[in-house]
Amino acid sequence: MRRGNLLLLLVALVVGIAFFRDTISAEADLRLNQVLGNLRVLDANVDARAAVLIDSQTGEVLYAQDADTAYPVASMSKMMTEYLLLEAIREQRVTWEDEVPVSVNAASAEGARVSLEPGRSYPLKDLYEAMAVGSANNAAVAIGEYLAGSTPAFAEQMNLKATELGLTASSFVNATGLDYDYGQNKMTARDVGMLAYYLIRDFPEIVDLTAQPSVRLTTGERVKNTNLMVQADDHSMSVLGLDGLKTGFTDQAGYCFTGTAKQGDKRLISVVMGAENEAIRFTETKKLLERGFDLESDRKKG
Repeated sequence: MRRGNLLLLLVALVVGIAFFRDTISAEADLRLNQVLGNLRVLDANVDARAAVLIDSQTGEVLYAQDADTAYPVASMSKMMTEYLLLEAIREQRVTWEDEVPVSVNAASAEGARVSLEPGRSYPLKDLYEAMAVGSANNAAVAIGEYLAGSTPAFAEQMNLKATELGLTASSFVNATGLDYDYGQNKMTARDVGMLAYYLIRDFPEIVDLTAQPSVRLTTGERVKNTNLMVQADDHSMSVLGLDGLKTGFTDQAGYCFTGTAKQGDKRLISVVMGAENEAIRFTETKKLLERGFDLESDRKKG
C-alpha cells in the first residue's frame, strides 16, 4: 500500500512538473509574441536620416533607425545649453534677473535670432526664452559666454556634461549648433534622445515654456515658436499632448526635431534627424508619437 501511494505521488509529481514547464513555456511564448507584435507596431522606416523613440519614464528605446551614427545636430544641441543654464539656476550660480552683457560675437551670430545690440545687457530670462522658443542663436551665444566666459570654454563645459550624462558619441564646439570653419556639433539620434530625457527628467518645467506658441520678451519683442506642432494656427500638425521640445536646421544637418508629448501618465520623446524639408520632420514626428502611444495602449490591454 505504501509503495502504491509512493508510486502515485511520483507520477503526480512528474505530471505536475511537466504541466508547470508547459505553462511557463506557453507564458514565455505569449510574452515573446507580444514583444514581436509591439515591434511590428513601430516597424516602419522614418523618412529621415536617423530617428529614435524613447519612453520618458524609463529611458527605454521603442524605435531606432541609424541611431548610433553621429551626425550634425544643428540647433537641437541647444538642449545642452538649456541644461547647463537650468543647472546653473538651480545651483544659484545665476538668476533669471541677471543682466547679461551681449558681446559683438554674440550679437552677430547668424541664423535664427532676436534683436540684441552689442554692448547692451538683457535679462537672462529673456535670452533663455528667445533660445528655447525661437531658437535664437545670438541669445544662445550670449548665454554661453555669460556662463563660461567664452564660446570655447562653454563648449568644454558642454562636452564635460555630455560625458557625465553618458552621451559618449556627442561632441560640441559651440552653444548653437551652427556650422563654422572650426567645426560643428555632432550627436547620434540616441544621444539626442537621451539628452532630452535628462533635460525633462531634471527640469520638467521646460515643457511649460516650449509648449507656448510664442513668448513676449521684456523688450516687447514677440518670439514665435519654431515648432509648428504647437503653433495655434497650424492645427493640421498638432499632436494631442505635444509640448516640446527643440527644432534644428543647417544645410549639413538637414531638418531635425526633438519632440515630446504626454498622454495620460505616459510621456514619449521622439528624435528625427536629417529630414529633407520642414514638413517631413514634423509629419514623421507625428507618426512616431502616434505609434508609440498605440504601443502603450496595446501593452495595457495585454
